[in-house]
Parts: sequence; C-alpha cells; structure tokens
Amino acid sequence: MNTPTAKQPKRRALARALACVVTGATLSLPALAQYENKAEGVSRNEVIVGTSVALSGTLAYMGKAIEEGMSVYFDGINKAGGVNGRRIKLVSYDDEFKPAKTVANAKLLVERDNALALVGVLGTPTVLAAYEYAKEKQVPMIGALSISDAVSTPPRDLVYALPSPQSTEAAAYIDYAVKSLKAKRIAILYQNDSWGKPARDVAEARMQTHGLKPVEVQTFERLATDMTSQVFKLRESKPDVVVVYALGQQAAVFFKAAEKLGWEPVVFGAGGLNDPKFVELLEGKKVKLYVASYYDAIDGDNPAIKAFVADYAAKYNGSKPSALALMGYSAAAVFSEALKRSGNEPSRARLIAEMDKLQGFDQKIGPKITFEPIGKGDYARRGQTGVVLMELKDQKFVSMGSYIDPVSR
Repeated sequence: MNTPTAKQPKRRALARALACVVTGATLSLPALAQYENKAEGVSRNEVIVGTSVALSGTLAYMGKAIEEGMSVYFDGINKAGGVNGRRIKLVSYDDEFKPAKTVANAKLLVERDNALALVGVLGTPTVLAAYEYAKEKQVPMIGALSISDAVSTPPRDLVYALPSPQSTEAAAYIDYAVKSLKAKRIAILYQNDSWGKPARDVAEARMQTHGLKPVEVQTFERLATDMTSQVFKLRESKPDVVVVYALGQQAAVFFKAAEKLGWEPVVFGAGGLNDPKFVELLEGKKVKLYVASYYDAIDGDNPAIKAFVADYAAKYNGSKPSALALMGYSAAAVFSEALKRSGNEPSRARLIAEMDKLQGFDQKIGPKITFEPIGKGDYARRGQTGVVLMELKDQKFVSMGSYIDPVSR
C-alpha cells in the first residue's frame, strides 16, 4: 500500500488543472483555497446577491423583466463554472415600488440572507431610501436602475447607477425636437417626485440653450389614475411636442386622456417606455412616441443580445424578453465583472474598490461602462451616459441612429 506524501495534494491539484485544460472547463481557484466569508454571502462554492424590485403593482412589468434579465445572465455565468469558481445565487423580493418596502427588503437581504451586494434595485425613491440603510451597513448597490440624476448627483459612495441619466436623455429629446422636428413650442408633463423633477429641470435648461421656454408645465402624483385636467391644459397650450416623464400605467393614463380629448400630441417619453409591455398598455392606440434607449435593439443583430434572447426563451417557455430585461442583464454583467476582479477572496470592501476603477467595461449590449472614485466629476457614479433615440412604429420601437452622448469623460 502506498503511503501518502506531502506531494500528493499538489499532484492532485496539478492533475485537476490539466483536466480543466483538456476539457475546456474553468479552473476554480477559490474552491482550492477554501476561502469563505459567510457573513457577506461568500461560501466555498457560492456568492449570494440580492435585489428589490416591483413584482406587483403598476410597475410590475418593469420589475419582473429586470429580475428575469438578471436571472438569465447569472444562469449563463453559473453554467460556465461561475465567477472564479463560485456560482451566483440571486435572492429577490417584491417592494411594489414602495420605498418603505425597499428598505425592509434591503434589511432582509443583508441581515438574514447575508447578500454580498444589492444588485439591480429599481426606481429613484426606492434606491434613495435603501441607500441610507446600505450606507450604514457598507453594502454596495451595484447597477442601481434609475435614470434620475438625483440618484447619482451628487455621487453617493455606494451607489453605482445604471443606465444613462435624464441629463443626457432629456437633453437629447430637446435637441432632436428643435433641430429635427423644428419644434418651437414645447410643453412638459412630469411626475412630482425625485424622479420627475430633475427631468423637468434638465429639459427646461436645455430649452434655454435654444432660446426657448416651455409653453406649459403640468405635474401629477405618483400612481395617479386620472390626468384629464393636466392633459386639457397641455392641449390648450398648442405645443409642437410634449416631453412626458411618466412610466407604465401613468404614461398609459396620459395617452388615454389625450384620446378622450381628441388630441394626438407628438410625445418624447421617459426611457423605459420602449417595451412591448407598455405597448400592450396602450391597447392598440396609435400614438406618436419617441423614447430613449440605453442598449442596442432587442430584436437587432447584436450577438450578445441574440444569445440572451435565446437563453431567455429557453428559460421562460419560449417567451421573448423586453428591452427592460436588458437593464437586468446590464446590472448582472457589471456585478459579475466586479466580482471577477475582486479575485479569490471577495468582500464588500473589495467590490467597492473594484467598482471605483471599472473603466471601459464592455457589457456587449450597449455603451461601455465606466465608474470612478468620488470627486472625479458629476458622473463618477453613473456607469453610462449615451442614449439612442427610438420611435414607435407599427407597435414596435425602431432605432433612429447611433448613440448620442453629450458628456465628455
């Protein structure tokens, strides 16, 4: 019988490495090191991450798409051997787009599930509410999904926001309306909160650069179910175009009120409306709508998106993902890259350090992602700033050209 020697473990490790080369498998270095950090969701073979999104309520179509996008991306990572040998486990909770529930969910994810990070949390008031708790616990919020500049300006040390912000989106709207549509009379409708107000401010500031002021400004409360009064006043101002910062059901309420009043405005709608689920909410209404997108077309020729569409269909019974699912894809991709760069012994502190120097990361589906340390500028905590305009034609959103990025970084 052979007697074990000190060399045998090394020989077994070498044999395992050679087997990986022959089979094309991924060598799992952390598994060899046996590193664990269970208090922060890191075990020998798994990393736990958490998210809080609206899975019920008026924005459920957004939250579900984002959760599904993340799930599909992480499934692909796990099938390929995980990140540095560890699978990623996504734990998600429904917050109904209510900030108090987002905070409660964040506490569950950190204190009960021991999530390494919060990934893909959706919404401006929800992200801002959860941030106060995340800051206390020093838990990074990676791929926070809000286009409001209020989330990233001023930069918050633990919030790494996606996608492009209203300050580039709204500016692109005004520029296109004035230069391409020759609009001189522009009206604004916005949601009266930390998401809608910055969009109004950006739109008005951009109009000033063209020597214009809004002919009418109206507002509505979040979760509003009727906008007849606001739409009547907007129509009476006789605008060439209307910039509408509303999402989901509230955007549909706007168009319903316009139809009731016999008005067919040209609308620039908030990013996030370029989704088949929103088209369903229109119930066949023919509307004139332009929307910004932060990613390549979901039904285009991008190889990464085509692979994602196929994986999504395989996981969800042949269903086709919406453009919103790409927001989940993006958040998952950014987190996975930061986790990879964190090496064999990941921690929240290591993740934060790696996110601070993530430069030009190609997520494969749109503009490259860059984050910088606090103090490096207004967009240090905003991963991307480019948008592409899309137009609703025959119930589908069609790209109108290349990415527009007025920000120099």
